[in-house]
Amino acid sequence: MYKKFIPSLVCLAFAFIFLLASNALTKSNYINSYPHLPAPIGQEKLLITSAGQSAEGMIALNMAENLNLHVDYRPLALATDLYDYKSVVIILGYSPNGLAQTQRSFEEEKKRINALLAEANNTNLPIILVHISGKFREEDYTRQFIEDAIPYADYFIGLKELSLTNEVIMKLKKNNVPTTLVNDVADMQIPFNSVFR
Repeated sequence: MYKKFIPSLVCLAFAFIFLLASNALTKSNYINSYPHLPAPIGQEKLLITSAGQSAEGMIALNMAENLNLHVDYRPLALATDLYDYKSVVIILGYSPNGLAQTQRSFEEEKKRINALLAEANNTNLPIILVHISGKFREEDYTRQFIEDAIPYADYFIGLKELSLTNEVIMKLKKNNVPTTLVNDVADMQIPFNSVFR
């Protein structure tokens, strides 16, 4: 009599094990993801600067100007320059050529960004991190900028193709940073706009 229930019980046991295993995997890679922010966190006038001197800062400037935001693009902005701004957008991406044009070393650029992040945090300016270049700028230098900036971030916007390491995912999760990952750079305009409106 009980023999006819054995295949059903075995299938049920496998389904339960599969459910537990898949649930554990999704929880470990979970980040606080949104299609855009539910309410604005930033105000104009905003500063856009670059961590690593990649050219993608110009894309963010173009996006901000298309949204009619009051914006300055200062790729070499210092912590002492923040007095005139109400929000900070940091474009993450290391470019050896861009950095060579500034005649700074990686360590000097990292020091500049860390000071800027600390000052923005001390003056309660919202810090928005943007990683526009996705998989094309995922070397260790860019990853260091990302990992150093996450604890200060109020919002992270990036491309879905960005192969975030578990370390970065865990930092976003630990610091409870709202995150929007989009398919294409053109799709960043809506989440970027949601920061201010």
